[in-house]
Amino acid sequence: MPDLLLQAGGARALLRPVAGGRVCELVLESPDGAPVPVLFPYTEPGVDPQRWAKGGIYPLVPYSNRIAGARLQTPQGEVLLDPHPDARPHTLHGNAHGLAWVVASNTPSSATLALDSPACGAWPWHYRATQRIALSASALDLVLEITNADARPMPAGLGWHPYLRHVPSARLGFQATTSWPETPDFLATHARALRADEGYDPPRPLRPGTLTDYLSGWDGALSVELPEGVTLWMQPGEGLSHLVLHRPPDGRYLCIEPVTHVAEGFNLDARGVPGTGTRWLQPGQSLTATLRLTLQPFSTTEPSA
Repeated sequence: MPDLLLQAGGARALLRPVAGGRVCELVLESPDGAPVPVLFPYTEPGVDPQRWAKGGIYPLVPYSNRIAGARLQTPQGEVLLDPHPDARPHTLHGNAHGLAWVVASNTPSSATLALDSPACGAWPWHYRATQRIALSASALDLVLEITNADARPMPAGLGWHPYLRHVPSARLGFQATTSWPETPDFLATHARALRADEGYDPPRPLRPGTLTDYLSGWDGALSVELPEGVTLWMQPGEGLSHLVLHRPPDGRYLCIEPVTHVAEGFNLDARGVPGTGTRWLQPGQSLTATLRLTLQPFSTTEPSA
């Protein structure tokens, strides 16, 4: 299946449906009309479903992050999943990012990608997903939907995993209320109030070095400086109240992941932990998430829609 190139004015987005429905490259127009590359690019021709290369932005379906021990607790009992080799013994990010999506429709500046995922070892429920991608000169709009196509209720979550171009001095700004401390293998354990020195309101650079933070109580807007000094705004729709920040040891990219639920959320919820953001879908029921990426001059004021 060939790549799709979307264009709008000086903006362009390269889509690779076979690589998990991924946006491999994104260039948006800055407020002065200059082209600004937004993403750390994904350069692989396809995708290894087990050890995928870093880069671009891909959808997180049917859940985000890890499930401990690849053991999912449900009201009907424990469900065993296939562990991920790079997160063993846990799972990682569901299976949609490792599958080939199909192009349901497209125009010069938009596309709809679709996925039909039968029950399998990675996720023993049948689900369908769609991703709608629309480009304008200064913005990329994403809509992601999952539908339970199984005969049984299904746990579900959504989100996106962008790799952003990054420099250590870049300022990050957002409002959140809650931190979820993690274990050494990146499983959330419980919720606690975010301390004043952990916040990013007003905007400031990230702390030095490697980091992985799980946050919730996010108010739904985030600003981050790109290397050119232009600000990228993330504006998610309702339901994406959880946030993952991740930067690797070499700092060559920054992942800012808007998601519906916390890592290990399904099992935390089964143990009675509140605020995980997890959902269960009845047969035929759907869950939808939206996200807008847009460029603005650096400001602490959220841009208008």
